[in-house]
Amino acid sequence: QLGEEVFSRLFQEAEAAPTSLSESIHKVFFRQARARGCDAAKALPLARAVLVDTEPRVVQRCLQGNEVGAPRLWRYAAQQAVHHAGGAANNWACGYNVHGPALQEKVLERVQREVETCDHLGGFLALHSVAGGTGSGLGSFVLSAVRDAFPSAVLSSLSVWPFRTGEVSVQCYNAALTLSSIYEHTDLSVMCENEGYLELCRVLLGQERPSLDSLNSAMSGNLVRVMMPCGSVHKLYGPGCPLLQLAGHLAAHPLYRLTTVRALPQIRKGAEAFTSDAWTALQRRMLQLCEHGTMVDRPSASPEAMHCRTVSASTFLWGDGATDASLEPLRRMPLWQHSVDGMQVHADGHHVGGLERSLGIVSNCQAVLPALCSTTSRATSMLRASAYLHQYERYGLSRDEMSEAILVMLQAQHDYEQLSASG
Repeated sequence: QLGEEVFSRLFQEAEAAPTSLSESIHKVFFRQARARGCDAAKALPLARAVLVDTEPRVVQRCLQGNEVGAPRLWRYAAQQAVHHAGGAANNWACGYNVHGPALQEKVLERVQREVETCDHLGGFLALHSVAGGTGSGLGSFVLSAVRDAFPSAVLSSLSVWPFRTGEVSVQCYNAALTLSSIYEHTDLSVMCENEGYLELCRVLLGQERPSLDSLNSAMSGNLVRVMMPCGSVHKLYGPGCPLLQLAGHLAAHPLYRLTTVRALPQIRKGAEAFTSDAWTALQRRMLQLCEHGTMVDRPSASPEAMHCRTVSASTFLWGDGATDASLEPLRRMPLWQHSVDGMQVHADGHHVGGLERSLGIVSNCQAVLPALCSTTSRATSMLRASAYLHQYERYGLSRDEMSEAILVMLQAQHDYEQLSASG
């Protein structure tokens, strides 16, 4: 599970970080358990999380942790887990209209309980997939419920997008309906595309068919660089998750809510000690990735690579000399002409992942277009043929509602395409 991998990465960084950063990571993402007696397992730090699923076995597996490898040094709180047996049939309408109302009270009760443990509410970060019925439908319902319950809180999502070749036959419908919910309820969404991370794993690991664990590891390795309480962000806003603290900067325009995360250097595990890149070189390579809307660091861009324009971006420099590094390469980022303070740069001396220097960037840019175009094309064709619509109507979703959701996605696609036209 991606959530477990992200929390594990954050905990590892907290253990290796200087005291101030370590305390901030623990404060933002974990809380101390109130253990009675001498049960060491119950004394482990608790993730600040609420687990929601329609498969009890999935929730139980998350609570127990990975049985293979080293045991976790943190845990999920069992009382903060919610499940509803039956699954969501890979159907957004089933997740939203059936499981959502059934779980609403329990979910909000646990969210409120988690909020009450905070000294300060920094916001909510929802992690879900958009292919199946639970992550898309129930996930959309939870986004709506949390927004209604906490209207002034920042709400961001980490949305895992499916392979374009297809994981589920109706994934384009589910994705369109979820995107409509994201635009209605969230301040910011990070699109984690399986397609891009598959290519990244193939290049890094040399695996023709990377495992799900490999994909989750690659995603979490990128995400941790933009989620940790970076020193310069901490000075401005206090301890918190930058994806929440900087949401107003990254998605200042209501038409542009979708972001992409990248990180450098991209190296195989175990090669960290032999990697030492200059800041200028890292920035130049990141600039190339952003300009061409790609995920993988290659010697040269492919001829068919797009010229990607950026609405806004936040870059995080981690490691030796981060606060004093020249930023000249990043200043050449192709920004939308209407952007105000389009590029922000933050720095911290901590060695993320044991690397002497590394950087991460979360950018609101046209890199999301290939995923949007392929999804809208297939969804439009299927709707025109009335394919699978009866499955959604069975759970109370009409053809008009499906059409409206697809129009929202088409509008988002059009808006991002217009960035090139407007310069």
